[in-house]
Amino acid sequence: MDVLHCDLNNFYASVEQTINPDLRGKPVAVSGNPETRTGIILAKNTLAKNMGVKTREVIWQAKKKCPDLVCV
Repeated sequence: MDVLHCDLNNFYASVEQTINPDLRGKPVAVSGNPETRTGIILAKNTLAKNMGVKTREVIWQAKKKCPDLVCV
């Protein structure tokens, strides 16, 4: 039996960067609503990951680690 595991965490942030080229080169996370500070980080790109942003982290904690984080 062969098993293929695909980690699509970065994929969703990459799709957002493809849709909106202004996001390229910026730390990006797919998350809940950052305006109301609700929700968690669902996916992040490599730049955000390198700044310490983690999946399932609440938005305000991620923003403390990475103040330039763009949440979509």
